[in-house]
Amino acid sequence: MSKGGLRVIILYCFVYIGVSSYGQTNYKADGDKVALVEESSKEKSKPVDVRKGNFDDAIYQSELENNEKEAYLAEIAKKNTVINILLVSLVLLLIAFLFFYWKYRVRKKNSDVLKEKNEQLIEAKAEAEKLTNTKSQFISTVSHELRTPLYGVVGITTLLLEEKDISLKHKKLLNSLKFSGDYLLDLINKVLKISKIESNNEKLTKTPTNLLQLSQNLLYSFEYQAKNKNNELVLEIPNELPDVLDVDSLKISEVLINLIGNSTKFTENGKIWLRIKILSIDNEMITIRYEVEDNGVGIPEDKKEFVFEKFSQVGREFNKSEGTGLGLSIVKNLIEMMDSEIYLDSKEGRGTKFYFDLQLEIIDEKEEKEIDPNSSNINTIYRRILVAEDNKINQIVTKNLLNIIGYDCIIVENGFNALQMVKKEDFDLILMDLNMPYLNGTEATRRIREFNQTTPIIALTASELSEVQEECMGIGMNDIINKPLNKNDLKNIITKHLLP
Repeated sequence: MSKGGLRVIILYCFVYIGVSSYGQTNYKADGDKVALVEESSKEKSKPVDVRKGNFDDAIYQSELENNEKEAYLAEIAKKNTVINILLVSLVLLLIAFLFFYWKYRVRKKNSDVLKEKNEQLIEAKAEAEKLTNTKSQFISTVSHELRTPLYGVVGITTLLLEEKDISLKHKKLLNSLKFSGDYLLDLINKVLKISKIESNNEKLTKTPTNLLQLSQNLLYSFEYQAKNKNNELVLEIPNELPDVLDVDSLKISEVLINLIGNSTKFTENGKIWLRIKILSIDNEMITIRYEVEDNGVGIPEDKKEFVFEKFSQVGREFNKSEGTGLGLSIVKNLIEMMDSEIYLDSKEGRGTKFYFDLQLEIIDEKEEKEIDPNSSNINTIYRRILVAEDNKINQIVTKNLLNIIGYDCIIVENGFNALQMVKKEDFDLILMDLNMPYLNGTEATRRIREFNQTTPIIALTASELSEVQEECMGIGMNDIINKPLNKNDLKNIITKHLLP
């Protein structure tokens, strides 16, 4: 209780004692007063001539005493009332004091308990974050180690499929092998993506992007799966769509790959549409809607609310190879990162449509001009590419892919050798692996940029792109590509950065 409350109680105590003492003093004083009044009355009554009337002195004295006693008793009753009021007030004040003191103790006890719980929660949160980061690091390391041999499997299979004299039987086996490698790679990527999202390590990185070209490339990458299930892929994009928009092309690609892949999985002998619709547009901003629709088996009504949950699998009776059930969960999280929301429209037996809206900034076309990857004059000039790669299988795959595309290359096994080669010879472009012995790719690039700022350097990595992209761009690299390499992706990224 506060000091002010204590002072009020003490004040009431003094007032009570004072009033009580005052009552007792007045009681004694009033007794004396009665005696004095009697004497005074006697003195004053002496000159009265009682002979002039029939006046009884005894009756007069009795009435006088009665009047004085009544006045005295009335005054005592009045003082007692005041004392009683003060006493009741004091009791109520003491009760109030005890009540507030009890509440204070309860509040303090609750506050101490809450403080202790908060400390426990903070410790538990720190421990959970530590475990999550450890898990993410473990998954990242394991995925990197898995991607490296997968690069050899998928890469060599791709090279064999490029051979013209391969038999039909062997071609089917190689296609099956490549499909299995791609499936395993996709599984690794999805597990890694979920881990990064849960640990809040996923960030948006917007770049000027041509959505028409991006959508065409993504749809083209599903042609093999579409042919196997006799599906038709349809791209619908309005002519009014600006050429260059500011968007995280990596995130958009991941979203569309998962949505188109989902449609491919549950559609046979049908159509799959990828659409872009313009909802609004002005000089600087545009709002678009991406739609991925199919006329496959559709989603039952009672399963719709679960399709975006992790490890949720719908349609077991229609498809035997359902995957992990992570794709749509990844889509939902990535779209929420872009300040949007994924919507579902589906009827069982009629098909499914996923769609989401994005508000994007329009980039001036004059500021961003990209080289057309299909331009015929790119390879008319002889080009030399330096490849820094320590893995023997990856060296073979990369060299053969470059030869198929139409480029000559020189292979070195580490960053130190790459640094020496750049000092001695001229190259049109450098493909730099990040993880190499003696001198890694990032340190080699940093040293090369000390004397050569013009030669494009493209990072090769089996790690998640978002993990290393910022560092690579910060030390002077021009771009980054994921392993295992795809022939078309490799061709496009080299064409984009080759100096004229």
